[in-house]
Amino acid sequence: MSHRTFPDLSDTPAMRFKGAVGDLLFGGHAHRMILRATAVVMVFHRVDDRLKGNPITCTREQFSRYCDFFAQHFSVLPLSELVRRLREGRPLGGCLSITFDDGYLDNYEAAAPELERRSLPATFFIASGLIGSTTQPWWDEEWSAPATWMEWSHVRELLARGFEIGAHTITHADLGKVTGDAARQEIAGSKQRIEDETGRKVTLFSYPYGGARHIVEENRQLVKDAGFDCCFSACGGLIRPGTNLFRIPRVPITPWHASPGHVGFELLFRT
Repeated sequence: MSHRTFPDLSDTPAMRFKGAVGDLLFGGHAHRMILRATAVVMVFHRVDDRLKGNPITCTREQFSRYCDFFAQHFSVLPLSELVRRLREGRPLGGCLSITFDDGYLDNYEAAAPELERRSLPATFFIASGLIGSTTQPWWDEEWSAPATWMEWSHVRELLARGFEIGAHTITHADLGKVTGDAARQEIAGSKQRIEDETGRKVTLFSYPYGGARHIVEENRQLVKDAGFDCCFSACGGLIRPGTNLFRIPRVPITPWHASPGHVGFELLFRT
């Protein structure tokens, strides 16, 4: 994820226009043709009404609207099923998966109930060392509401309720800078900790920060070596047949997006 302050562009005429066009095109089912051979993975971080304007946060009302939009216009799949389809060369058209990064408590308290209300699957990528901690990461220090993290009991309950859990390193390490044995421990160690705490095999991995510069090739190989089935970024892009399983893009939701229709617009015009 990119931790920068976003200018408040979401309520400009241009953004409202894009949102209206997106709503019109999706309402007329144009997306079925334009996205007929592609899938998309969306990435959220926080759902917290106290942090309006935070670059990695949406309100519960906003998240509810995104869930409704996804449920109406896409075939929402568990992430593992989307990966399976990609690996097996099966059709991807119209498929979407919902993911969260980091492991904030609001994922359990706010996001999960909204997802369950619509029977939507989701995957929660957790930084294992943050779970149950009082760590305040640098990107949250300037905000009035301190970061609070899930406990392992919450992670286990999410699994019991049908959600998926993936690994996101131990400390939210920048794998573009951390290499060698330290990177191996961050990657394989996060997998092992989650498996020890949950009793479930972990096959899904997303790397922190998610930009192209935030993972080096030797660390991508370490993800493979650790036994993961895939590796996800968060720097945008659609998934097409033949997409490398260890270079799968995700589309981040930010305050720059005025509405679900605006997100739809961006998907349609960046195919």
